[in-house]
Amino acid sequence: MPTKEEDFKQRFAGVLLDMRSAATDDPEGMWLVGSLAARIIDEAKQPSWTVFKERISRTNWSALLTTFQNQGNALAKQGAQRQVFAVQVLAASMVAKTQTKDPDIASGDKILSDIIDDAITVFRDTQAADPIIS
Repeated sequence: MPTKEEDFKQRFAGVLLDMRSAATDDPEGMWLVGSLAARIIDEAKQPSWTVFKERISRTNWSALLTTFQNQGNALAKQGAQRQVFAVQVLAASMVAKTQTKDPDIASGDKILSDIIDDAITVFRDTQAADPIIS
């Protein structure tokens, strides 16, 4: 039976693969991840997901994971799979922060944080675009 760390490592690898794919093939998925991440970092008054993760306290980290779990479960009951995916990506990123002794997770965490920061940019760029077509 795999340990919880081994189980997370497998799940994390899947999330990272999905996000790498979404970066080129799923603009809506990237937008959803960026939307949720932007709301979180804006509320925390942090400039990026990467900085947010570096600065979050253990208490706030734990509270955020509980919120992710509750929201993810509620969204899953509603059948909102794309939104569940966004929650799972950010939750995996937060858990990866605690697994830095594993070199595979540590390197993947950097990549995933960069992708999330890019997703925030995608979201914000769509918000700044002029929606009026002349």
